[in-house]
Amino acid sequence: MLILEGHVLPRLAGHVVLPVLCPCCAADCCLLGSGAYLCVKGYGSTATTYALRADYTRCPSDFTDDGQEMMCSSLVSAPESGKRYTGCSADGMCTCKPPYQKPLPEVYEGLGFEECSARVTPIGDTELTIAKPFVKEHELVETRGWSFYEFNVTDQDFQVVVNVAEEEDSACGEASGYFEVFLKYGQPPGWHYGQWDFRQAYQYYQTEEDKDQEVKFDAQTDGFQTGTWFAGVEGDDHSDCKYTITINKFECPLNCSGRGTCVHASNGTRFCDCQQGFFGRECANEALALEYNKAVMKAEALFEYDYYSLPEVASAALQNTVEVKVQASFSSADGYSDWVSARPELLLLKGDNAIEPTTANYTYKHILEVQNTMYEIGLGPSQLKEGLWRIAIYNPMRLYQIGYKLTAVKLAHCLNDCNGHGSCDDNGTCQCNSNWAGGDCSVNQASGGGCQEGSHKSTAMPGKHAIGYSTCECSGSTCEYTDSNTQLACDEGYTIQGSQKVGNKYVGGTCVKSSGGKSGTSAVGVFLWVLCSILLSFTVGGALLWLQQAGFLSMTWENIRNRITRGRGALDESLYHELSMDTGF
Repeated sequence: MLILEGHVLPRLAGHVVLPVLCPCCAADCCLLGSGAYLCVKGYGSTATTYALRADYTRCPSDFTDDGQEMMCSSLVSAPESGKRYTGCSADGMCTCKPPYQKPLPEVYEGLGFEECSARVTPIGDTELTIAKPFVKEHELVETRGWSFYEFNVTDQDFQVVVNVAEEEDSACGEASGYFEVFLKYGQPPGWHYGQWDFRQAYQYYQTEEDKDQEVKFDAQTDGFQTGTWFAGVEGDDHSDCKYTITINKFECPLNCSGRGTCVHASNGTRFCDCQQGFFGRECANEALALEYNKAVMKAEALFEYDYYSLPEVASAALQNTVEVKVQASFSSADGYSDWVSARPELLLLKGDNAIEPTTANYTYKHILEVQNTMYEIGLGPSQLKEGLWRIAIYNPMRLYQIGYKLTAVKLAHCLNDCNGHGSCDDNGTCQCNSNWAGGDCSVNQASGGGCQEGSHKSTAMPGKHAIGYSTCECSGSTCEYTDSNTQLACDEGYTIQGSQKVGNKYVGGTCVKSSGGKSGTSAVGVFLWVLCSILLSFTVGGALLWLQQAGFLSMTWENIRNRITRGRGALDESLYHELSMDTGF
């Protein structure tokens, strides 16, 4: 080893060449054996003093910051027990001790096994199981170095998750450095493309303060294999890194996040049966419950999906005319200018407890084209009967913060507007004034009569799969609703059979389950028949009577109302009343 200290160069020193095979470098030169020179060349007009250290070894060597000589990543002056190597081979390779030796005869170059800087920690089968995660704190990966962890995956393991969290007193990641985790089957991974099987997916909404890195793969992921795997932690360019590593094995995706039950299907796959209110593959998603007619205001933030659920509508309201309008608008100071074609989306999905609306899976979608503009999607009674509805606000440009306003507005319409003798509540039910009664507040109790002639009463008939509509008929001084004139409006999936014509109505009959497809006539069909009737100068009542005589016997007025609701998402209540009154229904 050559050491020069306190040497003065008449010009500014700043360039070192090792070795230089020339007799003279026009600078201070030191001979390093036969024909080899180490030269320091100065620039500028100011003289300086410098120290020079050089070494010639067969194996990789270096100096510490304070000038101590190192070989094979160990101090040359260290005792044998403190060295990472046992010797230096004839071809200049370090013979490294465990845990710094190669785990396999052939590994990727540049990982540090050549100079004993890469460390391999084997994890035993009893140290890592489905019931027991592997956790190791205060781990250290050296500057520009690697630390590897070797573990086994069996056919009982469905998913593996590796999490590396930088510790608070670590300087890793500063000064534009990096800190990454890679996984590779059968050998230690490298950072070059093709040298790893899995790495952390890029998180668009990850903040600079988030120092955790997570890599996960499972039996349904391409590249999953049973056998030996290596997790590699690559160090920072500028400083050593301190971290905690956690490796988990799960029998279902993330063990259903503790919010569901793992189901082993007969075909060998596994999935989560989520608890009420949670959904997604790992039961990790939760939909916030909206309140009707109460807006949700979210400040601008980074996210991809935000989920909500519609409140249930009371069963009584579903027998009446209630509709829901889901309204949304957005704002963004970050982006979404005219040159950005992507826009946030309002998504609605009907379904069960285990699914969520996405851009690939939705029932209704509305693109929010313009900022601070309200857009809406409407749902009618027949749609609300179809079960759970979830809502999602989707942000396609996850690097942009957006805020939004979201409201579920419930609108109710009562039969005959309660005839002016009551008020319509938010379930579409008449709350009658004093001395008035009936479904549409048409019964004058003060007069002593049982009902008002021509008024209507609805009665739920779950045993008959229908709602019955009776008309008040008077004989002398007695007025009453009778079963003999009851018209049936069959539930969804049932069709009327055996009804008889009485006057201009069809009464009685039985609701039977439809043999297939959707029963009844579509809203478009109703519209076209009515339009044709009007064009032929029929009365509205006569036109609809002709529809029934022409074979549309299953269409009660409630059917028509439901079809209009399903077809348009909202009921034109005035049209329904006009048709009802014109035909005496």
